Amino acid sequence: MNLKGEEDRASAGLAPGAADRDYRDLFALAPDAYLVTDGQTIIAESNQAAAAMLKMDRGCLQGKPLTHFVAEADRPAFHVNLIQIREGGEKRNWEFRLQSGQDAPFPVSANVSAQTDHRDQLVRVLWLLRDVSEGKAEADRLKSLLKGIKSSFHGIVEAVASAVEIKDPQTAGHQRRVAQLAVAIARELGFSLNRLEGIRVAGLLHDIGKIAVPMEILNKPGELSQLECEFIKSHCQIGFDLLKNIDFPWPVLPAILQHHERLDGSGYPAGLTDKDIILEARILGVADVVEAMICTRSYGPAQGIDQALEEIHQKGGILYDPEVVNVCLKLFVEKGFCFN
Repeated sequence: MNLKGEEDRASAGLAPGAADRDYRDLFALAPDAYLVTDGQTIIAESNQAAAAMLKMDRGCLQGKPLTHFVAEADRPAFHVNLIQIREGGEKRNWEFRLQSGQDAPFPVSANVSAQTDHRDQLVRVLWLLRDVSEGKAEADRLKSLLKGIKSSFHGIVEAVASAVEIKDPQTAGHQRRVAQLAVAIARELGFSLNRLEGIRVAGLLHDIGKIAVPMEILNKPGELSQLECEFIKSHCQIGFDLLKNIDFPWPVLPAILQHHERLDGSGYPAGLTDKDIILEARILGVADVVEAMICTRSYGPAQGIDQALEEIHQKGGILYDPEVVNVCLKLFVEKGFCFN
C-alpha cells in the first residue's frame, strides 16, 4: 500500500480516488475529442466532445473501431500510419477525414500516442482529435482571395508597363522582351519559381521611369547632348520613386534602380561596383543591353544578335557579371533562345 500517496492526498483534502475522479471529469468535459483505444482502434473510452464529433452516445461508441468512422478513401493511408504508430509510439498533426453515417466527411487533426507496459507490449492508444474543417474552409477562402489579389496585381503590373510603351511606341515590347530574357537567364541560374516571378515583374517595370522623360528626348534620332543624357539616366531613380510605396515581395525596387549599374563603377545612378549590385539587377542589365542592340531604336538601326553577344562577351567581368554573360551566351548559341 502506498502510505505516502495516501498521506499526500489526505493533506490536500482529497479522499482516496478523488484525484482520479477529477482527471476523469476533465477528460469527459475537455473541448477536444479524446479517445482511448486498443491497438486495433477498438474504442475503450471517449469523452463528450468525441461523442459529439462522431454523433453517437459515449456508451454506444465503446467497443466500436475508430476505423469504422474513417472516410473510406482515407483508410489505406490510415492503416499505414497506424502501423507506424504501433511501432514508433506517436504521431503528431496527422490529418485524415472522419465520417459519421451518411454525413459528408470532415477533416481532423490527430495527435496519437501508443502506450506500452513494462514488457513493451502495446496496451492502449491515446487519441486527441480536432475538427479542422472550419480552418480548411477559411484557408480555401484565403487561397481564393489571394488568387484574386495576385491576378489583380499582375493586371496592374501589365497596365503600368504598357504606360511607357504608349508614350514611346518605338520601344513597344522592350520591357516584355527584357523580362522574357531575364527570366530565361535566371532560370538557368537556378532561381526558384517565386524568385523568377520577381525578376519578371522587375523586367516588366524596369523602364517605368521613362514616363517622365520628354518625348523629344526619347525619340530623338542621333546623338544626345549631355543634358539630354542626364534626363535619360534619371529614369532609374524616377522609376524607383514612382514605385517605392509598393511593398513588393521581391527586390523589384533595387533591381529597377540598379539595372544600369556596372561592375567597374561606370554605371548609374550611384556608380555601384561588383557585389554592391544585386544579382537581379545584373541579370536585367545584360538582358537590357542585348535586347536594345538586337531591336531597332529611334537613335539607330538594330545592330544584330552577333554584335550584341560580342558586346557582352568582350565586357563580361568588366561591365557585366561574367556568370550572367555566360548563361546568356549559352541561351542564344546552344539553346536557340529567341524573343517571342
